[in-house]
Amino acid sequence: MTPLEIVNAAVVHGTRSVFVLGCFEKRVTVYSQQIRALNLVDGILSEGLVRAKGKVAIVGGGVAGMTAAVALAKAAPELQQLDLFESRARVLELQHGSSRFLHPHFYDWPDSISKNADAGLPIMNWQAGPAGAIADTLRGEFERATHSSVLRTYPGVPVIELKPNSLGLVRVVAGDGSAINRIYDAVILAIGFGIERGLDGETPPYWTPSGLAGSIITPLANPIIFISGNGDGGLVDFQMAAFNALEHRQICELLASLDLGPARTVLEAIEQEAWADGANVDLFQEYQTRVRSQVPTAAWAEISERLRPNVRIWLHTNEPRLFRRTTALHNRFATFLAIEAHREIDSNTITLRTGVNFAGPLPSVGEVTLEGEAPFHPLRRYLRIGPDAHSNLSPFSGLLAGFVSAEAIPSRPESPILTATARARFDAFKDTAQPDVAMESTALPSHPARPTLTVSISLSVSGRIVWAGDVSLNNIIQLWAGGSSITVHCDINAANASMLMPAIARIGVHAQDFVLYARDFAGWQAGMLGLCSDRFLPGADLNFCCLIKGWLPPPPGLQVHSEQPIDEVVRTVHDQLDADLLQRLHDSIFGILGPAEIATGWPIEPALRQALWELWIQWHAELTANPAMRQRFLRLLASVNDQIDAGDGGLVQLGPKVMRPYLVKPTLFGLAFAACSDRAMGPAGRHPGNIAFEEVTGHACGVGWINRRELRGRAAAGQSWTTNVVLLSQLQEAVQLLEGDQRLDQNLTDQARIGLISLADKPIVIGANEDFLMALQSGIPTVQHFFQAIFERRAIASQQSLEEA
Repeated sequence: MTPLEIVNAAVVHGTRSVFVLGCFEKRVTVYSQQIRALNLVDGILSEGLVRAKGKVAIVGGGVAGMTAAVALAKAAPELQQLDLFESRARVLELQHGSSRFLHPHFYDWPDSISKNADAGLPIMNWQAGPAGAIADTLRGEFERATHSSVLRTYPGVPVIELKPNSLGLVRVVAGDGSAINRIYDAVILAIGFGIERGLDGETPPYWTPSGLAGSIITPLANPIIFISGNGDGGLVDFQMAAFNALEHRQICELLASLDLGPARTVLEAIEQEAWADGANVDLFQEYQTRVRSQVPTAAWAEISERLRPNVRIWLHTNEPRLFRRTTALHNRFATFLAIEAHREIDSNTITLRTGVNFAGPLPSVGEVTLEGEAPFHPLRRYLRIGPDAHSNLSPFSGLLAGFVSAEAIPSRPESPILTATARARFDAFKDTAQPDVAMESTALPSHPARPTLTVSISLSVSGRIVWAGDVSLNNIIQLWAGGSSITVHCDINAANASMLMPAIARIGVHAQDFVLYARDFAGWQAGMLGLCSDRFLPGADLNFCCLIKGWLPPPPGLQVHSEQPIDEVVRTVHDQLDADLLQRLHDSIFGILGPAEIATGWPIEPALRQALWELWIQWHAELTANPAMRQRFLRLLASVNDQIDAGDGGLVQLGPKVMRPYLVKPTLFGLAFAACSDRAMGPAGRHPGNIAFEEVTGHACGVGWINRRELRGRAAAGQSWTTNVVLLSQLQEAVQLLEGDQRLDQNLTDQARIGLISLADKPIVIGANEDFLMALQSGIPTVQHFFQAIFERRAIASQQSLEEA
């Protein structure tokens, strides 16, 4: 957003000088509120809304108000007056002494930035740690600003009214008998959300040290812990109840350390679906049906080992569904993992109640009675039913009525980003010293931040593709290199980028950490989902997905590398990726056939290994020199589709994720056939197949299924193959002599044939069965005998077929 857009979004309707800061946002974290504060201050100064020697008031001494105050003190040192009003006895009073764990980026989990414990702010910076320690750090920088500027604090002085006038000035009226009644050029209203409701009984405030962080000591058998609330606060308290004596920090560390395997991709896909236009997604149900089975066994073991024993936990909400999409993904998923792991151990541990109201008033003390349930008395209760926003906003309700309704548009909560102008303004005051809050025992496990590679793709006025960013087209393989986080900003309509979409999908599904920001979000999401569907995949144990988000402009100043027609861009991308994939295949083949002999489940006799390696060197040279041959060879290794015009959709599957067994083993199978069958095949330069020798065509293929059915003899027999020989490295059955299907390797100009095609003209399918594996282990003569026996059986069967005809 530009400074003007930020100011227009924050200004109270009907005024020119009252600005709301962070009171109605969806993503409310310490870090997010600080970003909003810096962006708003930059917007106010950029638009000249405060005189050089003007006056500014800030209402609210939370993290947003304090950050805005320090920002103004540093960036506008000539202000005549800069006052901060806080109704409580001190700034950041709620967080004082709190052990709740705060992390600047963990709300962006599982994005790679979520591992970075440093907020990275130019001013008021901090690192992950207990809320009380972070509050001390921020309070220290705030107090230093009061000593070196006109910034003044008025603790214990509530503001009871704001009176804007037609001249653009605002009168601040303070309560509690205070004589303060001043006029300001601008007022920033940063009053937050107020304290929680339901604190008039046994429920402790969220920020106080939690009794759930330790053991629960009681003579009661199976004591009940009752949590009511479907927001982040309720989910965090449930996690602390469900896990055994873990601090909030330790639960975050546990989640961050899990290897979720394919579950992560599915989880992110569900998140995108939940925020699509018109979506009505039951997140808990989706996690159960689509994510649960994808979580690796080792991750479930990690969760189960840390569960709290001998308790009964109730999680209640009067909302119809357990998880609301506005809560943090990591809180939802950690809660889901704890629920499912507890159920596996003891189905009575967790009681979920959704869409049920309390029978009577809010049970702050005494028995808890839900409608339709018998009353019970919990050992501990945590009523996380939201802040008392009405009381907090009541002094300004008339002023903010229009503002509240304007902000009621549903949108996905995302951490805001510091604007370029705000970054430039406040970087001048950046303290290069590390924040002194980060305590070694409170930070997440140390993970080096991944470098982010940014690419911008747009359309020139002449209809050419403008490629800009950190990676040029001729160095596109950097996007598959490990250790990098990739963001692609695409400003082109999906309809205009149909040729380009498979190339982008191919980059994304095989990259380690990839996000596409698309202006045409709906079009790109639909197109990418189609390209990532399992119909293009070589097996059932793969999960391809590209994370697509709504439009976010690329950072300014990206280097423009090229402006080319779209077909040239697509060709360059695929050629570069094909070359990289061939090199990866070459390295893998060397690992198996070279001195190290990496185990693949196919033990190969040493002399045969040497012969296969020498043959591969010849193949590799041919494939390196001929891009079209290289792409044909690689594509058919992982696909049964050998149509002349197969399109680019099938190329999406070609990348590091399918290297073994979908590329390596069929290559070894093809090499063994060429070396030991008296048919010295090499890579095919044209249709059909990917290997050929004179008039004999072959298809070396590593698919694990055909038409979404597990690879078996019947599925292989039903496929319309195009070549004389088909080598299926994952078919563990004997040779299939196929009958009944018309071959597709004939051109329209070929002379028509009358009657049934003889068995001799049918393709012969060879599987890597036990006999073949034994032959590999024995050596070249045995492999030769294996293939020779196949051809002899085919000759006998063909002769019988002719005699019967």
